[in-house]
Amino acid sequence: MSGLTMSSGYFTPPPYADAEYTVLPGTVVNATHYSVTALCKGCTYWAPFGNEPTSLDPNGENYLAFAYSGVPVDDPAANETTFGIHERVGHWMHNFEPAQAADFESWAGGDSGGEPPVNTVTRTTLLTTFSTSTFRSTTTLQTTVTSTGFPPGGSATTTASASSSTATSSVIASSAPVLPVPSSCSGVNSFRFGYQTASGWKAVKLAGSLTGPRGVAVDSEGNLLVVQSGKGVTVHTFGPNGCISSTKTLISNPSLNHGIGFTPDGKTLYVSSMTTAWSYTYDPKAQTVSGQTVVVKNMQQGGHPTRALLIPPATPHLLVIQQGSYNNFDYESLNKAVARAVVKVFDMRSVPSGGYAYASQGWLLGYGLRNEVALAADGNNARACLGFDADVEPYRIWGVENSGDDFARTVNGQSYDIHNDNPAEELNLLGDPSKPNEQWYGYPTCFTVWEPSVITDKSFKIGQQFVVAPTAHSAPIGAAFDRTFQNLYMTLHGSWNRSPATGFKVSVVPFTKLANGSYDPVAAADSKTGYTDIFWSTNVGSCTGSTCFRPSGISWDRSFSRLFVASDNTAEGELFMLVKS
Repeated sequence: MSGLTMSSGYFTPPPYADAEYTVLPGTVVNATHYSVTALCKGCTYWAPFGNEPTSLDPNGENYLAFAYSGVPVDDPAANETTFGIHERVGHWMHNFEPAQAADFESWAGGDSGGEPPVNTVTRTTLLTTFSTSTFRSTTTLQTTVTSTGFPPGGSATTTASASSSTATSSVIASSAPVLPVPSSCSGVNSFRFGYQTASGWKAVKLAGSLTGPRGVAVDSEGNLLVVQSGKGVTVHTFGPNGCISSTKTLISNPSLNHGIGFTPDGKTLYVSSMTTAWSYTYDPKAQTVSGQTVVVKNMQQGGHPTRALLIPPATPHLLVIQQGSYNNFDYESLNKAVARAVVKVFDMRSVPSGGYAYASQGWLLGYGLRNEVALAADGNNARACLGFDADVEPYRIWGVENSGDDFARTVNGQSYDIHNDNPAEELNLLGDPSKPNEQWYGYPTCFTVWEPSVITDKSFKIGQQFVVAPTAHSAPIGAAFDRTFQNLYMTLHGSWNRSPATGFKVSVVPFTKLANGSYDPVAAADSKTGYTDIFWSTNVGSCTGSTCFRPSGISWDRSFSRLFVASDNTAEGELFMLVKS
């Protein structure tokens, strides 16, 4: 497949609007071969946000890459389409100098013996069988799932049941009015994919046609901010009917891909790309930002791209940022100094000029955490900000981890597959962010058991190492406590590495306050029923990255009654609202 997309990291590349693509004479597609001759204007020079301009060298070697899938794309004619899974990726060095020709300008103008060029387009795709044998070298690095979509097969239904939970949670003071819950929003198309809700819950679609919506946050005026991966941050204002009444771009930065958060007073906004975290002064009434400042720099270029962030309510001068592993088994991350597969903390009261260097500055809040994308502060931390009794220690941060893929167990030289139900995802207690946590959480050599029966050489229990173990390959990437901290809501993005599939839903983990004032999940560590589902894709077991909604960001509104959830399926990015019915 050839097309016009551009990515700033390890995630689905959105269409690249600054390029113009022309298929020239000489392009051939048949049953066995694919040869394309094309002209791409605007493809050789670009300036990533916050970084030095980059260009291809016409007179030397360039570092290029490919991705291969045996599964066809959903819509070969659409530039925004994508593979449901990348089975192989690889890199090679390509020397551009021999490709130069004296007749280039003539060819680019379509002079090929009278045959005109194919129409210039900004989304052209040709699809045939693809071979990697022409490249100098390849690697067998597994990649994360990418997502596309098809039209829904039917209307939503309400089935099943789940334990009820208390209302919502917030730490930003607000004068935002309590808005009604609409049955639907005018001008918003129907749910792209089928869904179900638990008894007592209702789902409303607030917006569609977004670009990879990921992290979400609500400001002190009740406006919803959304990171649209590959685009930037948009702000969405609600009308008196509870639906979105206006939308504007707040920050235009295509390198932003997930992280977003406010200080408790709502005046400082933090966002992150794969390599950099920025702070802005934020005006919620005008919906404007100013004073862009780099606060953390030099995060890993490559590997898992998200840099989820959290501002602990009890210590709002601290910024917590996670960085995932470089690949499935990142053994270099065993060295804490590498600062991959970690969560770190930085003091925003003393940011050095140019920002903190991620690997060498700040302090650890745990390492051996493969990809701790979902972060949340528990009741003690948030209650201190809300004016409740703040004398109870510790003020604790929790993380939900995406664990490993493609597991086999080797016994006496023989390997057998255990990957379908192992390892479990993890809900980890990271602790008080004001104090360094040098604890190792196991990655990349120790993992959590979800299904012990398939491991036949030894006797294991479910989740021996950790507090709660969600189903293997659920891919949790967002978390938010309710107001009373009796429930932790999680978005489970879904994964390609299990059959039948799992994830593609929003679940809730019940919590309880212990006698010493700390919070813990109700379920035991060896429980498979430590959480319940409240919003999920129809026929979850057959979901792929292209056929179901994919929950990503999650946040409560200021009225403590509406739970906002984003879905970043590339067929259509959507925003939902979940409420108690």
